[in-house]
Amino acid sequence: MTMKTYGVAVIGCGYMGKAHLEALSRHERTQVTAVVDANAAVARETARQFGIPRWHTDYRVFAGDRDVDAVVIATYPSTHLEITKEYLAHGKHVLCEKPVAANPADTQAFFRLCRRAKAKVMVGHILRHNETYRQAMQMIHSGKIGFPLVMRMSQVKQSQHWAGHLALLQDASPIVDCGVHYFDLMRWATGSELESVSGIGQRLDGDVPAHTYNYGLAAVAMADGSAGYFEAGWGQTLKTDFRKEFTGPKGRIEIIYQCFRPLSQQSLGNAIRFYDFASGEMTETNIPYEGKSTLSQISHFVRVMDGKAEPVPSLEDVCSAMHMALMADQAIREKRVLTNPDARCGQDIPLPHCIS
Repeated sequence: MTMKTYGVAVIGCGYMGKAHLEALSRHERTQVTAVVDANAAVARETARQFGIPRWHTDYRVFAGDRDVDAVVIATYPSTHLEITKEYLAHGKHVLCEKPVAANPADTQAFFRLCRRAKAKVMVGHILRHNETYRQAMQMIHSGKIGFPLVMRMSQVKQSQHWAGHLALLQDASPIVDCGVHYFDLMRWATGSELESVSGIGQRLDGDVPAHTYNYGLAAVAMADGSAGYFEAGWGQTLKTDFRKEFTGPKGRIEIIYQCFRPLSQQSLGNAIRFYDFASGEMTETNIPYEGKSTLSQISHFVRVMDGKAEPVPSLEDVCSAMHMALMADQAIREKRVLTNPDARCGQDIPLPHCIS
């Protein structure tokens, strides 16, 4: 039996848009039929580079196209709701990059829209499809390090593309843009929900927009007794740091990215470093790594469109992670501790219930 090939439009031809295009071009059951970017030169060049027949600067042009079954949305967060709404209205499946929106109101509207849609919607939490993180989570859930956990995570970058980061800061702080991944990891690791969050923020570079910050640290307490922090920043003088560490009473798990391993070991991929307290032994497991897990994510999205799988993560998980990120951002801006029942993010309905 011949399986359906899905025609896909990709909206946004920046870093993540191109990552999706590379994955889509490798998958045997997806064919990119159109690309869109607000910059005509970028859209035209991307279409040429990937051999795509059509391009445009207006995302609405392909929403009703018969050769488009699905859309990948890789634009700035403030545009996600309107693009998703347009394509769902035409019955197209949607894979939308995180974060789903730039503010609490649009976040709620996004989840309500997706919950009621007939077409399939999946949000791009790529770490859920990353084999290194999957194996680390299996170790944690099997009790290797015990509970409760201390989770220390950072996603700090010395920016090599400052203009791009400045543009992104107009929409989302690093705590929201990166944080949705790592707050999701905290929930995934513990199986628990956020209890309270506080934090600090800093406008480290003079041209950072006045309404936001480009360095932040959020300290979280989970309902199961686990605790941790997430540190994120983009800056011209910040030192790059990608710590991913989970510690329990029985041991410690660290994820070491390929690029931070000694040059002689980088061909081995990523590493999971495990310290066992009882034996005092440190072991290291190599996980093959060939780049972002976009192909694995696209493969799962195809199964979702086939009706053979549910989105990973679920909309409920995405909503809860986004709720944590928005709470952390609010705590930083208001310089106070927020507890989960008290956080309304300026809305009448708490975000965890926004998809009911």
